[in-house]
Amino acid sequence: MNTSALNKICFTICIVCIIVGVFMSLAMIWTPSINETMWRGLGTVGIVFLGAAATLSVSKTFGGGPLKSKEGE
Repeated sequence: MNTSALNKICFTICIVCIIVGVFMSLAMIWTPSINETMWRGLGTVGIVFLGAAATLSVSKTFGGGPLKSKEGE
């Protein structure tokens, strides 16, 4: 798989999760009664964010670039 495309997808997912998480947190602060669904939604956004961030970091660490040939070969 193309690591550049994977990195862009994961970065986009992280940004969307941050935006959704901020709006959900603000809604939870200003809503008089917070129900269980809001907490589960915020937890789900957090888990998706952590998964995308972990995939992004592994891709950056181990994805590397094109394989370099050894000198003299």
